Amino acid sequence: MEKNITYFPGCLDSQTKIKSHEILERLGFNVSSVSEWNCCGAPPSQYKPDFFNKVVMPLRNLGISQQKGGNFLYSGCQVCVKHINEAVKIINSDSMFKNQADYSLNPFNASLKETKPGSTGSIHLLDIITDPDIENVILNNISKNINNDSILFYTGCYPNKENINRFKNILHNLGAKVSIFNECCGGEKLRNATPVHSKRMENANIIDRFFKLINQKADETGSDYILSICSMCEKNINDGIDLSDLNIFAPVIGLNEFTGFLLGIKGCGDLISGENNIVKDNKTKALQEYCI
Repeated sequence: MEKNITYFPGCLDSQTKIKSHEILERLGFNVSSVSEWNCCGAPPSQYKPDFFNKVVMPLRNLGISQQKGGNFLYSGCQVCVKHINEAVKIINSDSMFKNQADYSLNPFNASLKETKPGSTGSIHLLDIITDPDIENVILNNISKNINNDSILFYTGCYPNKENINRFKNILHNLGAKVSIFNECCGGEKLRNATPVHSKRMENANIIDRFFKLINQKADETGSDYILSICSMCEKNINDGIDLSDLNIFAPVIGLNEFTGFLLGIKGCGDLISGENNIVKDNKTKALQEYCI
């Protein structure tokens, strides 16, 4: 695996100020970011699936990375990864789409130097940390004990079952009990930017229902906390904290933060020890896990 990588924070990682660079550097990577990045386009594509949202927005980030020598964008958000890779497939399906993308990206100095699927696109964090070499780095630098922890590993729409099982085995080897849950959280369509009141209410109800569903699963499996593979999933679950009438629920931690916790990076993993809980509206509410 190449050691010089370009990390794409996306809307969610940038808001939570996750120490993704430090985490990846601990794993042996030289990390740079996409300068002047923009949203991957997935949420607006749910309401306006035009060429700009589905192709130009995600490929602008990829083009900027390619101009600096990075053919791949690395992200902790499966929605971003999927949307960027789908845009690459679109422009390879028809030369007209490729020409239109080139025309739109040129003013941003983001024209693609490489367009073949497999030679460019986006890669998820789990694909990195389940690489055998990186797995060894993690296991050789563990500084936190998760022996006897019960974890609900929430994989959402992440498609690579082999990598899911590899990471599950890593957790097992560290002494944790792991259950897997993969029902869709509602994804990018819940990141509603429209002013339509009925749509906002519908999305709020979906988030609340899913939040209760995943916490029911955590309760059934006796899980101490929920480990989310995707920052979009993590955001949707955490939104359920403010919407739900549940009095007790499992803390949620993202894969980025959890990796930082295992490596002993300061500020990561407070929720696992219960140090970051607050009482709000007579409820014990777990704060979102911010690795800042």
